[in-house]
This record gives sequence, C-alpha cells and structure tokens, in this order.
Amino acid sequence: MNNDINRFDGFIKEVEYAYENVPFYKKKLDDLGIKLDAIKAESFSEQLPLTEKKDYRKNFPMGVLAKGFSLNHPMLNKSQSSGTTGERLVTFEIGMNLLNRAIACTRSFPVISDVFLEKGRKICRYAAPNCSDVECANPHSTMDDRLLTDGTLVLPVYHDLLTTSELLIDRAIEEIIAFKPDLYYVDPTHFAFLARQFKKRNIELPVAPVVTSYSAATAVSRRQISDAFANGNPIAEFLSSSEMGWLAMECPHGNLHLNEESYFFEFISLNLDMRGESSLFELCITSIDQGALPHIRYKTGDIVSLGESQCDCQNNNRVIRMEGRTTHFVNQNGDFVLSPKQVDDLISDPEWLDLYQFEQKSELRFTLKAIVNECYQAGDERTVIDRLIKNLKSNSEIKIDIVDYISSERSGKFQSVKGLGLNE
Repeated sequence: MNNDINRFDGFIKEVEYAYENVPFYKKKLDDLGIKLDAIKAESFSEQLPLTEKKDYRKNFPMGVLAKGFSLNHPMLNKSQSSGTTGERLVTFEIGMNLLNRAIACTRSFPVISDVFLEKGRKICRYAAPNCSDVECANPHSTMDDRLLTDGTLVLPVYHDLLTTSELLIDRAIEEIIAFKPDLYYVDPTHFAFLARQFKKRNIELPVAPVVTSYSAATAVSRRQISDAFANGNPIAEFLSSSEMGWLAMECPHGNLHLNEESYFFEFISLNLDMRGESSLFELCITSIDQGALPHIRYKTGDIVSLGESQCDCQNNNRVIRMEGRTTHFVNQNGDFVLSPKQVDDLISDPEWLDLYQFEQKSELRFTLKAIVNECYQAGDERTVIDRLIKNLKSNSEIKIDIVDYISSERSGKFQSVKGLGLNE
C-alpha cells in the first residue's frame, strides 16, 4: 500500500510541475476545468486527459518544453523514434534524468547493473540504423565515426537487415573483436542475425552480457543469441521508448519488471479477453522526475498482460508480459484471436528455424515465411502449422513459404508477426 501511495505522490508532483511549467498541459487542464487541488484522490487521475505522440508533434518544441529549457540547452539529450508507427518523433530530455532512469531499470538484473555502472564500460549496439543518430549504414564510416560520447560503439548494418553486405558483416565482427565490449545493447533479431554470421565463420562471439530492446525477442532469436556464447551468458530483454527511456527489464528469473522508481504506470483496458487468461492493457506512463519534457498519462501503444504473483527474485516492482502492438494483433471477424507474443509461443523454437514472419493476409488467410537451416527436413513445419491452426478460427488457412529473404520494415526494424490489428 505504501508503494502505491509513493507512486501516486510522484504522479501528483509531476502533474503540478507540468501545469506550472508546460504551456500544453496548462492549456489542456484549464480548457477541461481541472483544478489541481482536486487531484488528491487517486481516482481523479482518470479524469486527466490521455496524451499521445500526436500531441507532442503538434506542440513541439515550445508548447511541450518546460520553462527554462530550449533545444540547445547544454543539459539536454536529443533522441528520436525509429518511425515504426509512422513519422519519427523527435524529443529531448535532461541527460542525467535518462541515465538515472536506466540505472534504476537495470537493478532488476544485478549482473547487468554492475556492468552498466562500471566506469569506462564499453557497449556495442547492433540495431536498425534509424535507432541511432550516427550513420551506420554507410560502408565508408569508421569506428570513430560511430563511437558515441558515452562509450557506445554503433556497429555497421544496412537498413534492410538481410541485405547487409558481407563487407559490413565482416566489419561488424572485426569491430566487436577489436572493441572487446563489456555489454551488448541490441535488437534481438539483428543480433541473432549477427550471431549466425559468427557461427558461419567459426568465430566465437566475445562474452559479455546482452540486453535486447528495440523490438520483441522471439524464442528463436533468444536461442540463437544464447547459443553464440560457449559457456552461457546473461541475456535480458528490456522495454524502452525513445521518448522516455528504459521502462522495464527482465530479471534472472525471466520476468519483466516495471521501472517503478522512475515512472508512474497505468494500464488502460482494451476490454479484450485472452481466452480466460489476463486481460490486455495498453501501457500508459507518467514521468515523475520534473524534467525538460514531462509526459502525463502518455499512451505508449505497447500492449501488455500482467503477472499474477511476486517474482522469486524478490523485486517488488510489478511484472508485465509484452504482447505486442495493437496494429500487429491477429484479428478475425472483428475479434481478437492472438497477440504477437502468443503467436511466438505457438511457433516456439524449432531447431531448424532461423527466422520467421507470420502475416495475416485476410480474415482467414495467413502466410508463414520461414528461413531454415541445415537441420530442416521437408515437413518439419507441419507441427508448427497445426499448433497455429488450432488457435485460429475454423476454415483458416496457412501457407508456408520456405525462403532465403524476408524484408525489414521501412523503419529498419523486423516485424515477426503482422496481423490485421485490433479494433479498440
């Protein structure tokens, strides 16, 4: 109960700060006739307006920047989204706030926290080029060109992952070996691709803890990353946003814990029942550290289900499971059928599979594109198809395509499940 009170106190302070310092929020609350002295009861939070990306695009910069800040303020760090859901969103925040949020998040996994806090630690990043402000798709860029001020080396890769040239693959491998990273900060699909290239060349991937973000890790990508390290290696998935930073991190027991030291979280029900399991919620976030660009009740577009019990790791922060984005859910005849995460559960981790994309073409027609390896034998896919069919509506059809190439999205990210989306 005390934790709930403390979380809400942080929420109240952020709302007061935003009202007093940010023109967008002052106008919004005044137009709605909302009085700050009324937000002493937690139920009142639901009367405050939800916000989303379009509000920040429309009012950026002066309408959403707090008093005392400008775009050239020396304390601010710039970031921008990859453009997964459309136009890229540019945002700014106090660098120390972002660092403190990340530090708090890593506490879910002590081994990773220790490395992250190590002075002079070196990080290798491997993700879609749009996820970084440096030019990593240019074959002429050097390590110095892609070395960030915080000690992060952004490895070279093409926008369309599977078209990355042998030249850039060899360069990424050489740079990892020369750089000797203390931590890998990667997109799981991208890093699994690179792990396969190490294996193909009979080269060992230098051991260092791995944190995966940018897009959801599939069971297949996690297996490939794990197998790349001879004697085991800490691997943790975490959830982050370009707008706000690190939101949740997996613990050693495999549970994704919210970073409740840094944010106030709400769960907006989608009123969809998951076959008798937990309900689906959109993750909604409020910053609580009075920064340059506060976010109040910000809709992330990330859909989660909630863990039901306390984790054995003794972290008291709530546990969530990332289900995906509403735009990628399987929807048949207007009904929710499967989340991207549930699709991945059904496909699981057959040893013959290197990469897949499950795409809904119409209400009843689906395609499963699969890139396979030397373990594959004709007909191996039947078990996977049968599991999927059992969880779709009757008369559904799945076409299997064994391919050598699957394209990345326009943002450079790779989408493993492409459903018709949900009608909220």
